[in-house]
Amino acid sequence: MGTHAFADMMYRLYQFFGLFDKDDERREVRGNSSYSFHQSFFDQGYNDVIRIIDSNEVFSLEERREVFYKYEQLYNALMHIPVFSHLDSRQITKRYLQFALPPIVALDVYNSLPPDDEMHFYYHIHRFLISTHCPHESADKRKIYVGVKNYLREYIHSFDFPYKGHLDPLFNFVSYIKAGSGQREYTIKGIIKKCRSEYDESYISQKDITLHSQNLDKIERAYLSLNVLLAFERKTSVITAVSMHYRHTVNNGINYNNSYGILCRYIYSKGYDEKLLHYITLPFYNVAVRPVSVTIEEKPYRYVHELKWLIFNTRNNTKYSKWDLTEIASCFKSASNSDVLIPYSQLLQTIIFLSQNKTDEAFRLVNKIPLTTLPIGYLPSAFSVIKLALKVKLERKKIRNKTLLSVINSTLSNQGALTELIAVTQGETDSNLVLCADNMTIMRAIKMYNHIIRKVSYSSEDSLSDVCPQAIFGILDEIECALGKLNILIRKTGDSIDSNELARLIVKNRTLTARELNENLVGVLDKCTLYNFLSSINVFISYLRCPGEELGHIRIFAGVTEKPKRLREKVCEALRIASEKRR
Repeated sequence: MGTHAFADMMYRLYQFFGLFDKDDERREVRGNSSYSFHQSFFDQGYNDVIRIIDSNEVFSLEERREVFYKYEQLYNALMHIPVFSHLDSRQITKRYLQFALPPIVALDVYNSLPPDDEMHFYYHIHRFLISTHCPHESADKRKIYVGVKNYLREYIHSFDFPYKGHLDPLFNFVSYIKAGSGQREYTIKGIIKKCRSEYDESYISQKDITLHSQNLDKIERAYLSLNVLLAFERKTSVITAVSMHYRHTVNNGINYNNSYGILCRYIYSKGYDEKLLHYITLPFYNVAVRPVSVTIEEKPYRYVHELKWLIFNTRNNTKYSKWDLTEIASCFKSASNSDVLIPYSQLLQTIIFLSQNKTDEAFRLVNKIPLTTLPIGYLPSAFSVIKLALKVKLERKKIRNKTLLSVINSTLSNQGALTELIAVTQGETDSNLVLCADNMTIMRAIKMYNHIIRKVSYSSEDSLSDVCPQAIFGILDEIECALGKLNILIRKTGDSIDSNELARLIVKNRTLTARELNENLVGVLDKCTLYNFLSSINVFISYLRCPGEELGHIRIFAGVTEKPKRLREKVCEALRIASEKRR
């Protein structure tokens, strides 16, 4: 089952710092987990990493977490740009990392390290990066692990130990540093502990145990920091480039007008600036992707972006005729380098099937296409949106806990930034149900799918109030039924009834079943009880109401004016009281 790609990168970072305990179950379940699980994990995980890399709190905890958020948005923005190349997605991702990671790491060391703090995590990384032991030019083929060994030996020898025999286990262990395999943090600490105890128990006259212990603490700090650096190098092979960027920054400072300076402004300025994000994604694309790209003519290139907006833009209701879709298909087929456009032709064919109400054929096609073979860009997310929506459309009763996880994660990985404008009342977007990334991804997929159908289906062109047969509808039927019962009760009792009396009547008359009162009424979501639905009703209607669906009882409770807001508050309180009484 696919993990969200950025989350997987963050797990690796967590491993680099040795933050997984030996029997930590989270290490094992990460590939099987929802994005909500990843969010929960990193809610604490980011704090653990921050305490290591910024122990002096140069940045506040919130500022640091904002930095991680900006890293994720940069990753998502790069992954959303269509790539036309004969390299596969893994090779392109590797090229992006080779060019993006070095300046990002160099900036973090530069901005986080207080001067002359020898016990700071970045202190010896800083010293190593500017030392003669670290290669900093592409032509310099010296190995990073050899440089680390030499640096550590030189650093250990710099201390004036009256006797160095007790350090033999440490020097031996340094000699075992290798290119392909790492050393464990607890083993490094164990070796230094052994050196400490041998010195303490020796017969050296006038020995200074306190000074000796402090020196070993410094050596341990250097060893552990550089051990993390080596783990990073084994996975990325970018430390030479990091050193180049870092030396230039240390020697020249930061020019905030070039792309490196704009990257610094994007990451470390307060707030989130989407314009700065746009300014830095283009330079990364130019150096990482453009040299390995093939030429695509203007017309098919325009259609590639047209296809993107057809799927992801829910605010534009431009209709596409059968002729329009046929024209795009013909253009892709006749273009030069048409082989790199084949995945876009497959996506278009899926949409053509949907326009013809051939949902089974569309579902078979999206299931045949391995998402891992698709080029970088919006395609993995687009196929995932349609696949997820068709699973809801065709296999709703089969959907159980976690059955949608792999599709959710692939949808999130390449979707780029999405902005939705919804009129809501205070608190509606703060519920756990709405803040759950998995729920929101499913709801967005349903909304996007229904808008795609509206744009390409002509079965209902004469009546916009009709529901297209291939659309997803009926998701809210159980909610509609339950609210219908409550509407009848409220009409009988009058608007003046308070929450306590309404709750008493709900229980006494058994107006709602136990399921309607306490259980999830939208099977494809998690924890969508009647109470939770009403608490965020305008959000749910925006995403889950199919164009053309009436949902008259639900709409009585919807809206941002005072009357429906007061009605919702009264009914929600009555549901809470009734639920407690029925238990």
